[in-house]
Amino acid sequence: MTRQLWYVYYRRMFFKHINPSQVPMMAGAVVGACRANGWALDVQPKLLGAIFSALFNFDEDFRTLPAATIDAVAATFPNAEERREIVDLMLTCELCLHEIPAQLSSSIDRWAARLGVSTIDLTVARELAQGAQARAQFDLYRNGFWGACTEIDPAFSALIEANGARAFALTITADPLESARWAALEQCPPGSLGRGVWDFYQERNFTYPGVPGGVSKGESHHDWVHVLADYGTTPMGEVEVGAFRMTTTDDPGAALTFIAGQLAFYQGGIMPSALTGLHGDHVVEQPGGPERVADALRRGRECRLDTYHEFDFFAVASEPLEALRHRWNFVPKGVPDSSAWDLKT
Repeated sequence: MTRQLWYVYYRRMFFKHINPSQVPMMAGAVVGACRANGWALDVQPKLLGAIFSALFNFDEDFRTLPAATIDAVAATFPNAEERREIVDLMLTCELCLHEIPAQLSSSIDRWAARLGVSTIDLTVARELAQGAQARAQFDLYRNGFWGACTEIDPAFSALIEANGARAFALTITADPLESARWAALEQCPPGSLGRGVWDFYQERNFTYPGVPGGVSKGESHHDWVHVLADYGTTPMGEVEVGAFRMTTTDDPGAALTFIAGQLAFYQGGIMPSALTGLHGDHVVEQPGGPERVADALRRGRECRLDTYHEFDFFAVASEPLEALRHRWNFVPKGVPDSSAWDLKT
């Protein structure tokens, strides 16, 4: 049964187990694991600074912030949930790099082992570090949001077996009923969510779910979030949607959704998207990039809708878009879009 969670407001969020007094130690933990003798790319301390500022009002320079020791961090964070969130942040920092250094991977592995953290996120990162892109891509899709598509489509497992990772993102077999209900969104009132999604597809010449070559049912779920949160489908827009969705939920696979966007649309040279292939963009490194990601995390944290789990958006397709944004607390962007690298697509 579809889970309609919008009417309950939980404090769902990335770092939801971290209290304000622990934030300086969490920052020191990431520095201790990832900085070594210096940051490999300047985007790493910039992104960390933007995230900690936007989410915690913690304004420190991660280039000079003192590192914490593993023992101090272990004593400060006794709970498994807290430790996992810290390791996920370390991985986010690691996957900023165009090539993953063995020294950095070993350092994060050492911290994870000491903290007793063993997650699929680590598995995906290590597969990438070892050059096993195909295996990493499959594991990422299977264990992230897309793995839940088996609940949406009973035939999904067979499609994956026959077609590999592309079946997570693309429609493989025709479903006329599915494509028809997407086409019917044109009849929704002007200014409604459904009409906004229909316009979103028309403007980009996207093929409807249910039509072979179009996005899958599961993948299409996040297109409604694109419209609600007002994010485009440029590489930066995809990274922002992944960041936004991660902080609306407490699902343990949510970090992989963000990592998927980070890898496919920021780190396309490491791992291609199953939907759109390789991307050479490094948008997070561009001016304003870290701030855009951090703002998406902040906005998702304020949202009252769990955008990660299944929700029947068609049930509210005729309702006014702005009313739904208000109901679910899709707060305005705090960082402006950049016309230099935000196109219509």
